[in-house]
Amino acid sequence: MKTLLRVLGALLVVALAAGPAVGQVTPQDIADSEAELEALRAETNELALQYETAVARSAQLEDQVARLEAATQDSQIKLGVTRQLVRERAVEMYIESSTTQISLLFVEDLEGGIEVAIGYLEQLGTSDTKLLRDLEVVKTEYERQLGELETARSEQEAVVVDLNVVGTQLAARLETAQNTYVGLVAQRAAEERARQEEAARQRAIEEARLAAEEAARAAATTTTPTTTSAGDTTTTVVGETTTTVDGETTTTTAGEATTSTTAPPPPAAGKACPVDGFTSFTDTWGAPRSGGRSHQGVDMLGARWTPLVALESGSIRRMGNGGLGGITIWLTGNSGDQYYYAHLQAWAEGLAVGQSVQVGELIGYMGTSGNAPDYIPHVHFEYHPGGGAAVNPYPLVKGLCG
Repeated sequence: MKTLLRVLGALLVVALAAGPAVGQVTPQDIADSEAELEALRAETNELALQYETAVARSAQLEDQVARLEAATQDSQIKLGVTRQLVRERAVEMYIESSTTQISLLFVEDLEGGIEVAIGYLEQLGTSDTKLLRDLEVVKTEYERQLGELETARSEQEAVVVDLNVVGTQLAARLETAQNTYVGLVAQRAAEERARQEEAARQRAIEEARLAAEEAARAAATTTTPTTTSAGDTTTTVVGETTTTVDGETTTTTAGEATTSTTAPPPPAAGKACPVDGFTSFTDTWGAPRSGGRSHQGVDMLGARWTPLVALESGSIRRMGNGGLGGITIWLTGNSGDQYYYAHLQAWAEGLAVGQSVQVGELIGYMGTSGNAPDYIPHVHFEYHPGGGAAVNPYPLVKGLCG
């Protein structure tokens, strides 16, 4: 009997000691964080679309301004040459002219420039009209190009201002979203720990109950004969207890674990999202870039120092630091596919060329190295199936990152 009391006392202690902890994460806490993260995702996606549109337009205007500057320089040179020809022809005709009045007028105003020379040729009724027409055509084209250049420069300045404003807003929201993401990950981890602790508590209670029953049977055997009906059964299931005594059934169910479905999704087919954190991106494959280039990847935007991981298991093929890409990584997957990460803030500590990495393993951090604007950290990500030419990576990362 003393043994029975001790066992029952232990059961009570276990049950009381394993009560809910103060400040425990609740399903509602997680739901609230998920809703906040989804709202931030919608907001950052909209800002990212505006930002990428401005980037493309800025690149177009940059190329347009460069072409117009080159064209106006050529036209300016051509205009200068044509004007010099007009002056020289006017001087020749002046020397040959016997019209004293016009000659004196020209000599007095020769310092006045090309307009005087043109007027002189016109007054003499010269047959060199082609020279004058050429001058007019060159001058008109030059003035047209100057007007287009001024318009393009003005638009470019406005786009750059918009780009800076949207980029700054986007960067701030990405920071907030990353903090929310990290908090949600911590909440899920706490929820999982609580689920495991609850499962352990239920197992401890069940073990104590079984021990108590065993002790009760032992005590009854030594004191009073006990007759057990063939119909009396006891059934035990982990997490759920069903007891049938004298035809009465009692079922005890352990607390059910809650699950979350918000991104990031679990790795699919041995692959993981290359950004281990909050990221926003749009399909910008082929979009205009400066220098007449077209975009050959996807820009995955996020907070500075957001972890970047191996999309699949493989090895580090190349590491670079310089040029347009800044700090870069080439990853060759076990599948033979290759992946290019650019504009990193830093590599993961100890990362080296030839090193084997596992899917989801840390390889670097998101940043702004290379020709990336300082106010909008991102990773330029490329996908090269079989190590060949780049293809649009958007469907791949969209499926992995949500």
